[in-house]
Amino acid sequence: MNRRRALRLSAGAAAALLLGGHTPYGQWVVYRKKHLLIGCHKADPETYDLAKRVVALLAEHLPAAKSRVARAPDAGRLASLLGTAQMAVATLSASDAAAMLRGTGRFEAYGAIALRVLTPVAGRLLVARADFPERHAWLVTGALVGTDLAPLRDSPGDPVGDPGIPPWHPGSLAFLEGRPEPGDG
Repeated sequence: MNRRRALRLSAGAAAALLLGGHTPYGQWVVYRKKHLLIGCHKADPETYDLAKRVVALLAEHLPAAKSRVARAPDAGRLASLLGTAQMAVATLSASDAAAMLRGTGRFEAYGAIALRVLTPVAGRLLVARADFPERHAWLVTGALVGTDLAPLRDSPGDPVGDPGIPPWHPGSLAFLEGRPEPGDG
């Protein structure tokens, strides 16, 4: 094989990987559908520990979710994954959640991302995309609220006292207000 042909093959393979999205593995799409990924990022190490604790509680109280931690290198990458619906749930600081919601500051390149609060967890927020199914939000909130991670027991009100953060997810609000589990539709 001559160099020119080898170079063309290499360039073609590289292009296929780059044009394939965030990952070259087609099974990643299947994996994301079978597991509830809890996003976090390395730039805020506390989100990783928090995501691991969320996953442990979900494994205990909601094993059918098959939750796993998905760690991005930084908040921008997490915003990209949330904004492109490659991930639905993440642990974020209130300031990051607010900036992603508005698409401002370091998240301006990703545009506004419709996020909703599932529950405050240990000084951070567990957020989900606005299109996260209401039933799933109800179940996740129910599995976490009342634990040491999310001791919220009273009326939901504003999750952390900042009007700039995302509003409550309707499924989470339904759980917190004592309404029955929403249907799948």
